[in-house]
Amino acid sequence: MSPLSVGTSRSTHALETGEAKLWSLLIGVNSYQDDNLPSLRFSAFDCQGLGEALTEATQGFPRKESIVHHDFTLRPPTLKAVRESLLEIVAAAKPEDTILLYFSGHGVLDRDSEQVILCLADTNKDDLLNTGLKLPEVLNLLGNSEVHRQMLWLDACHSGDVTLRGAKGEATSAVLNPTHRLEQVLRQRAAQSKGFYALLSCDQKQRSWEFPELKHGLFTYYLMQGLRGEAADSQGIIEADGLYKYVYHQTLQYIEKTNQQLRLINQQKRSRGESDLHPEYPPQTPKRIVEGVGELVLGLKTNNITTVVNHRRAIAIDGLSDSDTSFALSEVLRESGDFQLEYWPQPGKAWTEVRNAIQKSLRSQPQNTIFPSESPNSSQSLKETTTVLLYLRGKIEQIEDGEAWIVLGDNVKLSRSWLRQELRRTETAQQIVVLDCPGATSLADWIEELKLGLVQGQCLIAAASPNNQQKQFTQALLATLQAKEQQVGLSVAGWITRLQQQLENTDIPLHAWLSGVQGVIEILPKTSFNPSVTKTSHPTEVKPNRSNSAHQHKPESSNSSLASVTDEKYCLPADDFQQQYYQLEKILIELVGPIAPTLLRKIASPGSNPQTWVDKLLEHLAPQQQSQLKQKSSLLQATTSQPQTKSSIATEKQTPTIPESFLQQCEKALANYIGPIATFLVQKTVKRALKSHRQLSHTELVEILAAEISDPFKADEFRHKLLS
Repeated sequence: MSPLSVGTSRSTHALETGEAKLWSLLIGVNSYQDDNLPSLRFSAFDCQGLGEALTEATQGFPRKESIVHHDFTLRPPTLKAVRESLLEIVAAAKPEDTILLYFSGHGVLDRDSEQVILCLADTNKDDLLNTGLKLPEVLNLLGNSEVHRQMLWLDACHSGDVTLRGAKGEATSAVLNPTHRLEQVLRQRAAQSKGFYALLSCDQKQRSWEFPELKHGLFTYYLMQGLRGEAADSQGIIEADGLYKYVYHQTLQYIEKTNQQLRLINQQKRSRGESDLHPEYPPQTPKRIVEGVGELVLGLKTNNITTVVNHRRAIAIDGLSDSDTSFALSEVLRESGDFQLEYWPQPGKAWTEVRNAIQKSLRSQPQNTIFPSESPNSSQSLKETTTVLLYLRGKIEQIEDGEAWIVLGDNVKLSRSWLRQELRRTETAQQIVVLDCPGATSLADWIEELKLGLVQGQCLIAAASPNNQQKQFTQALLATLQAKEQQVGLSVAGWITRLQQQLENTDIPLHAWLSGVQGVIEILPKTSFNPSVTKTSHPTEVKPNRSNSAHQHKPESSNSSLASVTDEKYCLPADDFQQQYYQLEKILIELVGPIAPTLLRKIASPGSNPQTWVDKLLEHLAPQQQSQLKQKSSLLQATTSQPQTKSSIATEKQTPTIPESFLQQCEKALANYIGPIATFLVQKTVKRALKSHRQLSHTELVEILAAEISDPFKADEFRHKLLS
């Protein structure tokens, strides 16, 4: 059940103005002196990372003080040190201040007194009451304090059950189930103060999981991400209720995606007769205990936040060059998949260069970017997982001795053994390889030979469309990636499931392989929890607003009309990089077709002059195309340099007002004529209107879409269906 909102009546901006102070006590315990308390892997790192994230979130708070105890600090997390720090904070804090107490480590229930004990570095399991930090003691100290706003975050091994757990997550001792007592005590405390807010990493009878690929416990990892801006509201405020809802949803999604991947891997194991299956992770549901609290502000999103961005590279190669759908697929991967993507065929490049392009994509390693708020020793500067995708569309050839090739343009052949060798050489943590080979009969052999083993994170997908419908699998790939729930993202395991469903009523067998149990491989990464969160792009990447048509556009002849360009209203500021880029891309698409975005990305940079872009583009065009580009770009410069009137400025602020229901009608109707690519085209058309600040009418939308139907009679039929 999703968390309900807590009523927010923000009564103070005291932390932002400096009228109040934020006190935080952060505790993380990895190693215990008592051998009966097993060591943990990430509790100290959790504490360190949370401290860094909290420091980042509270940069705008003039008054704050944080005391941190973990295995690597000068004052380790012993009972004496922690108790002294807690007493110091409670004594110094004023009523208007806020206190935050965080604990990551073992938690147990004393059988005799039924008290919850937080285990510190010197806690003795046989003398819990005298050597551990008693939760009632903590609550009594907070209760006697005059501070109105108090927060308690518990990421114990079992914050719900508060039992012991070994380093691998197994329960090592069965103790009295403390869940009822724990919740009872916390609810009693919450009832005494409207400013008390407790977060538990999991619910009763659940475990708090650690994931090596995250280098943290799951609960604290998303606490950190939320504090770094992912949980900020539209005004940039990070408050306790919003942070909890962010952590709640992200924790559930991560475990579900992990289990989805494990289920598919186990399915593969069963098909091979193997019995050593991977156990799935039981649910972990973060819990909130609070009654009637108003808004508790934890921090503010800053401009120099450190946003975790996966390094994602892709190369999409259509060796048949007969499918506009493959280009549309590449654009979905670029935009929704967040891949830095290179598309082939490319203008001015011979097919003999494609091997080097593949090697470069597979082998190149992204630079470690240290953001302004980081130091090299910061836990934030951990190297991020790299994901690389290779899409190959071509014909398969094979000889009797078993060697096989995929044949691309100009009869360039990539052998299966060469591809296997390149995949094995890459240091990339995660690989996604898609083989789209119409008419092929040996794809199962390709999958078998390209496997890297059980440990490497790898997804292989292959299918062969029938020769009389060679785009069928490409269309299925595109259709399954056009999900509207991008905030959740799509794992490759989920993608394979969608493809199986999409191809269920066809004669196309799907061949798939998935390996790697550490880390979820995503084909579509989730978007930020809040749309306003800024993502940091690769330093060398230009990510302009794109508006590519998914269909091939033939270059215009020398006497082509300029109406398609001059009829557009380019009321845009001439010094706006993205708008200039978008309009020039539009012109270039009309001249050279779908390779335009790739060509323009190579020559345009935010600091350069648009006239420089045009000059560089001329080097890649035929004489007739050069003449047309000069004419059209000069028209563009003339219109963009004109001063804006009030009416044009007002027009810019307008957005398309076409209802969602009509857009869905357009998608459905258009799909009857051109297939699943219809959804992509409708979405792209609406995006164009938004980017160019045009208000699109129903008639204009239908006319744009009708132009994508090659048969004029069917185009008229399409218009009649939607406009009559």
